[in-house]
Amino acid sequence: MTLSCKNTAVRESAAQWNLDALVKTPGGDLLPCFVSVISTYCTVQASNTRDGEALLESVSGALGAPPSSPPQVVKGGSCGGEEEDSDFPFTGSMVSATWDFPKERKGEVLKAFHDLFSLTERTTG
Repeated sequence: MTLSCKNTAVRESAAQWNLDALVKTPGGDLLPCFVSVISTYCTVQASNTRDGEALLESVSGALGAPPSSPPQVVKGGSCGGEEEDSDFPFTGSMVSATWDFPKERKGEVLKAFHDLFSLTERTTG
């Protein structure tokens, strides 16, 4: 499965890989999504909605495992909780989930995110 995105931004540093994406929902809305991959875990945040929960399920499918702990609701998110003048109506909470993995799997995890979000080399740096 791949997700359809309107826009993606990838940032890499020595410590982590980050993805910000606007994911198209089946209803045509745009859903903000934030991904961080560190050496032994990754965290994904999406809007605290049914579509956001479905996105986390898609991540579970791509990674081949459920989150390491139950998803948690957090106020705001990477964007601070409220976006004005943006392409999507978003005010409120995010649902956040974390997946732990052995550091030897980091390359597989990154590939899973590249495949899920249809990222190409052009969009990754």
